[in-house]
Order: sequence, then structure tokens, then C-alpha cells
Amino acid sequence: MPTNATSPRTVSVVIPAHHRKVELRRTLRSLTVQSLPQDRFEVIVVDDGSPEGMHRESVAALEKFASSRYLRHDTAKGVSAARNAGAAHATGDLLVFLDVDCMAHPDCLQAHLDAQQGEPIAACGYVYGRELTPAIWDLRLGTDWDLDDPAGTFARAADTPAFADPLGLVLNPPLPTDWAFFWTHNVSIPRRVFEACGGFLEDFEIKGVEDLEIGLRLQRDDVPTIFLDAARALHQPHSRGRHDDLQRDRRNDLLLLRRHPDPDVEAVCSFDIVNARDLVPQLESFANRLDRSAIDVAGITALPATLAEARAANRVLLLGAADGWPADLDTPDRVVSPLEKPGEPDRLPFLGTRLPFDHGHFDIAIVTDYWRLLPERTLCRILEELLRCSTTVFVLADVASAPAAEPDPVLSAALDRHDRPFWEFTVALRRELHQFELTEREAAPTGARAYLVTAVDWPTTRLP
Repeated sequence: MPTNATSPRTVSVVIPAHHRKVELRRTLRSLTVQSLPQDRFEVIVVDDGSPEGMHRESVAALEKFASSRYLRHDTAKGVSAARNAGAAHATGDLLVFLDVDCMAHPDCLQAHLDAQQGEPIAACGYVYGRELTPAIWDLRLGTDWDLDDPAGTFARAADTPAFADPLGLVLNPPLPTDWAFFWTHNVSIPRRVFEACGGFLEDFEIKGVEDLEIGLRLQRDDVPTIFLDAARALHQPHSRGRHDDLQRDRRNDLLLLRRHPDPDVEAVCSFDIVNARDLVPQLESFANRLDRSAIDVAGITALPATLAEARAANRVLLLGAADGWPADLDTPDRVVSPLEKPGEPDRLPFLGTRLPFDHGHFDIAIVTDYWRLLPERTLCRILEELLRCSTTVFVLADVASAPAAEPDPVLSAALDRHDRPFWEFTVALRRELHQFELTEREAAPTGARAYLVTAVDWPTTRLP
């Protein structure tokens, strides 16, 4: 654990590193030219299981700082564990987390320090060139950049429109859901606040979503995520495995939902971060005006075969309201609907588009006339999610006391604008009911009906 330390510093810069030795070298070089004097900050690199060669280079680079520390995990423990280890050895009052591939603008640390002089915030700094691969960088920006020259690189980046960070526009004005933008490329948190919230959760797989999760806990503790235009960094280009990233994030968002089963978290996991920001207020408004009589199961006793299947099941999920559920039948294990009702510990206040359950967790899922309130596109999202976590799915019709005649117009308009996650063309999302098989299983003289839902294979193809 090589150390080059003197007295405690005002700012502690924590950099988790796993491979990426070239990017780390440039990031450390950018920290040698900060406008904040070196006697005001320390640099802590946490090597998370990289090869020995990177160890030697990192130690040599850190010797250029007045105060620095090198920590090493012999085997990779993940980015959360690396950040927590760095924070545990920090002496500064302010923690600045930089990703290994994020070079700091000469005024970056000073800007973070200035922004944290008042009430504590979770500061999310400006980042040039988010998510660019080397090929896209070369195509859009050219091949004549010298990233080993921090001052020259940032001067040129400021005059390059293609480098602009879109978060400056997205996060204006700040909203309560901005915790979902606490992306740890370039962020700061007062150390006492970080320690009080318990640091990063180490349950997540490698990386991804762990930064949103701590942003959420900070928001719940009245520490909002605020975008800092003046605290700038540059994301160095590197290759990306989009498919693997997306698969990992989808697994991690289930962990996020289980720990925080809240409607805004479901929205972030369902509709992506940008869409959820504007959609959450509309979902809250929908929940407030939702009438229980439109989504209850008052007429379900007219469907004895469906009730027999529910009686034989070990785990039952109900999407709607349980009002009218037969008294001689065990209550559903979980009830999902946006309705707020005290005294229902097994109810999730969700729309139903993303649920915190494992694949096949329920034997049967039953959807009440709740589906009538939703646009077809969103209903299909819900059916696909139910098919993921349930063995059998039934959609009921005309069992509610007062079923809706048409989808909720305000919610439908909002979903039409925002139910378009950035990954919808990467993942084959079903968007129309003809992409499901709806088989009538039971019909009653009262008009009540039950339909078995199965997914239809619909291969995509290239245009000839």
C-alpha cells in the first residue's frame, strides 16, 4: 500500500481502476495541472485486480502528487468495493469520484469544492464525450487529438459542439428523480454524508446501477443530485460491449427495485432515465385519480375455472385491486397497482411495467380490467413482464364493478411521449397485442371472461 501523504487534505479524489492503464495515466496527468493547489487535495487510486505491470506504473505516477495513496485488491471485487475502499482511506472533507477513463479539467476540483460550500449536494459534473468508442470518436471528432495534453484537450473540447454534455439541458430545472443521473464519471459528495449513507452497495454485478442507487439514497436523505456545469471532465474513448452492458444493467435493476420498491424506481427501470424524469409526475397524478371500482374483481366469482387455477397455485400475483376477491380463497401473494391504500403490505404501488421478481416466481398472474386504462403499447410491456415472472398469465374482462370505457387520456398522452426507452431498438419489445396469443378460457353469462396469454414468436428481419 504505497503512500505519499502528509497532513489531511480538503479534497480526496478517489479513482477505481481495473485495467485501463493508458486511460489512468492520462487521468492522473490531468490532476497534476489543477488550479486547486496540490496541498489542498489527495489522490487515491484503488487498483481492483489489475495486472502487476499496471501496479508499478500507477505507483510511479502517484509520486508526482504531494499527497497520494495506492490501494490494491489482488482479485477484482467490483467498482463499488473499490470506491468504498478509497473513501475509507480518505482524509479530505469532500470526496470526488472520478472514473479511471475521465480526465479532469484544470478547474474541476476547485469547481466541486466551490459548489459544496453550502448545503450538501450530490454533485454531478459536466462530462465531454460521454460513451464514445474510439471509432466514433475518430469519425466525428478526427484523429489528431493529443489526450496526453490535458490543457490543450480541454481548450479544444470547449469549441467542439459534438462534445457537449446533454445533461446540462436535461437536468434543468432540477427534479426529485434526478438521483437517476448520479453517474459516477465525475461526481462529489461530502465525506460525512457519504459515510452516513453507508457508501456504495456492493451487491451489484461488477458495475452499473450502483451509482443510481446511492444517488437515490442521498435524495431520500434530502441530498439532491445537482448538475455542475463548471466541474468538467472528459470521458476518454474506449470499446464498449453494448449487449453485455444492457444485460448486466437489466439484472442489476432488479436488485435496485427489490431494495427500493417505489414507483419512481420502477419508472426509471422501465422507461429509461430521461423519459422517467418527465413521466413520474404523470404516473403520480394517475394514481391519485384511479378509481378502485374500475380495477377490482367484484365479478370474478362468475369465473369458477379461473378461480380453481388460482386455488391450485402456490403463488398468485394480481394486477389491479383485490376488492371482491373471494373470502374462501387465499388472498393473492402480491397485488400490483398504482393505488395507495394503507394496510396492504403485500401491495406494490407500481404501474406493472417492471417488477422486482425472479423469472417464474409466480405460478399464476391475473390482470383485472385495469388493462383498459392503459394504452396498448404499455399494456404489452406489462404482459411481457408478467410472462417473465409468472408461469401462467390470465387477462380478465368485465369483472370490475365499473370497468373503464377507454384508456386514461392523460396517462396515455404521457406514455405515448415517454414509453420509448433508449434501448427499445436493442431489445425486442412487444408493442402490439397481436404479438401475443389471447385464448378465451372461460366466459360467463354476466359477460365476465378470462383469456390465457402466451407470447408469439415474431422474428425481426432486415429489409430486402
